[in-house]
Amino acid sequence: MKVISVSNIKGGSGKSTTVAHLACALGRRGKTLVVDLDMQGDVTDFCLPDLTLDKIEDKNILSVFLGLKPIRECIFTTKNFDVLPSTLNLSKLHKYSPDSMSLSLQFKRSLEEIKKDYKYVVMDTPGSAKHELTAALYNSDLILIPVTPSKWTIRAVNLLLDEITVTETLFSQKKKTAFVPSLFGASKKHRELLDRLKQIEEIPTLGEIPKSESIKTKTEKQEILKKDTNAWFAFDRLADEVLALVDPEENLIFFRS
Repeated sequence: MKVISVSNIKGGSGKSTTVAHLACALGRRGKTLVVDLDMQGDVTDFCLPDLTLDKIEDKNILSVFLGLKPIRECIFTTKNFDVLPSTLNLSKLHKYSPDSMSLSLQFKRSLEEIKKDYKYVVMDTPGSAKHELTAALYNSDLILIPVTPSKWTIRAVNLLLDEITVTETLFSQKKKTAFVPSLFGASKKHRELLDRLKQIEEIPTLGEIPKSESIKTKTEKQEILKKDTNAWFAFDRLADEVLALVDPEENLIFFRS
């Protein structure tokens, strides 16, 4: 089982959109679980639009963190992938446990219980430095950083990289990271900003997700992308690039089959 976190400290960076459509692409390659670690619940809304709040009141990521329910009891099935949802109650996590390390280890034990059930896990993370972010970073094989052409992009990236460094130091482990540029146009300003990202040599920059009305509309309508469209191909290519980083041998098998 390979775990991919999609993270950015800055809001509006396309985290949830990336998680939703990347999970669809990975789901075509193997059984995939989406984990919503953001109290805003955007990915939960996308994946489970018809599910009432009472259905997930005690079956969500908070219950898993606190050991109130086994992880399998909190997972919901959809056509394209399975989902471990979030609710606004996740905002109370720091009150129940002030210790990021113990929560990260508890989450690791939960993921161990389902490691034979899934090939891929894709996690949406909060847009701030919280326990949930630390738990996601610690348990990830790859951290994808979606970036958009904003004046705050480089600063937000640096803040997240600081958080990754803190987590690496806390748990004595090195993490793979990669940038996913989104919504970059052909303007000189956008190209210069993208070039600045590419100059961070230790972190690869993956293929761009185009500015697309189709992606925006489908995401807002909580629908998957239409097969063989430019938007569909963009996330399909991203899935290949992700597998090349986390599971290169399996990626070759997929291409041969």
